[in-house]
Amino acid sequence: MRRAETNTGKERRTMQGLSVNEKRARRKKARHRIVMMQRVFLFLCVLAVIGGGAAIIWNLPVIRLNRELKAGEGYTQEEAYGEAIDSYENALKIDSTSVKAYRYMAKAYFDLEDNMHAKQVLLEGWENTQDEGLLQYYCTAILNEAVAEINAGQCTLETAQKILGVLKRDSNSADALPLMHTVYERITSKLREDESKTFFLEEREEAEFGTFNSYIQIMKELIELYAQNPSEEIKTVISQFAMVDVPEFHINREHLKEYKSILDQVNSFIETDSRSNLILCLEKEAEVQAIFADLFLAFDAGNLEAAKEFIISDTYTGIRDSFINGTMEYWTGATYIPVSREYVILRQENGAWAFEYPDFKANENTAGIITVWGAQMKDDGVQRSAIAYEPAKESESYYPHTEYVISYMYSNVQKKNAFEAEMNYHLETRSFTEVGMTTIMIGDWGGPYQWQKTY
Repeated sequence: MRRAETNTGKERRTMQGLSVNEKRARRKKARHRIVMMQRVFLFLCVLAVIGGGAAIIWNLPVIRLNRELKAGEGYTQEEAYGEAIDSYENALKIDSTSVKAYRYMAKAYFDLEDNMHAKQVLLEGWENTQDEGLLQYYCTAILNEAVAEINAGQCTLETAQKILGVLKRDSNSADALPLMHTVYERITSKLREDESKTFFLEEREEAEFGTFNSYIQIMKELIELYAQNPSEEIKTVISQFAMVDVPEFHINREHLKEYKSILDQVNSFIETDSRSNLILCLEKEAEVQAIFADLFLAFDAGNLEAAKEFIISDTYTGIRDSFINGTMEYWTGATYIPVSREYVILRQENGAWAFEYPDFKANENTAGIITVWGAQMKDDGVQRSAIAYEPAKESESYYPHTEYVISYMYSNVQKKNAFEAEMNYHLETRSFTEVGMTTIMIGDWGGPYQWQKTY
């Protein structure tokens, strides 16, 4: 059985039947075909390499960054600031240290009059790059805002806080330090002009010039700044801000300890007579509060009898006599001197400070008022010792209003059918209404010959 011939065998027999020249021609043609195929393959490989390289170059970070920056510039020129900001944000996603992207984005925000975001961008840019140019751009923007507020007559402690933010980053700023002095002078001048006295009270958180908490924050940061860079210029700013140079201001008692602490710190490195005097004044106020603290608690609990021992004590009679003789230091008042726990009135004259407390009508939200009787009241030549207490209001209205007066005096006491003069306690309960006052008087209060009269 014959086997089928393969194509290779046919070609071999065909080649055997060809002449030498024909064989050479066929071999040459085959080699040419192979060479051409190799060239085509090589060309395709080159094209692939070139195309891939172009794609790689196009997507290099530096190329993409420049592309976004150019796009942002184009949008800015067209005043399409939203699109420009988007481009700069894309640029920062590629390179978060691009100074140009931060600077250009901040400018776009400034062009939109969105100063808040512009400053945020500059500050973030400086924090990420430590580029001094961005920092100076940021500081200039802050100081320009402060100058605008000063020129517009809208200077507040917030203005000082802005300038302080610049000083914290550049403590030797030639522009910031003079502006701090200007802010202080403008605020205190405005306070004196408006006769504003209650800017440090808790209930005035919406205060025009700033709150006590913002003031304390500024003082703490200034003191910390001085500790890091103890320059004479910063010390002068601290000394100026440490004391509110106005004739009178009111301050919550709960703030006094912190305020005195600030004054003590400042006086430790730059002492002034007026500030030292104010410190002594605040120490006297704390001493007074300590004297009356237990009596307040007793009165709050309805224990009026606690006043009996108190008003004959050497401490209280000493206070009474100091007011009568005009020798009381730092604490001012005449005849009937209120003591309260809510806030203090501080006054100065020629650098000398004194304090007093508001009476009930000036402070109707008080938890209770004690009144020292500093009047010269003598019964048959014996000085009377008396004190009054007004408890907190029971309703929104002032009336009805109650006042208790406890006295220790030399007066007649009815014993059987005769009167004898001796020292004894009196308790008056005064009830005030819109139409008048009713008094219940108890003589020889708590004694064996107690009597009562209403009038």
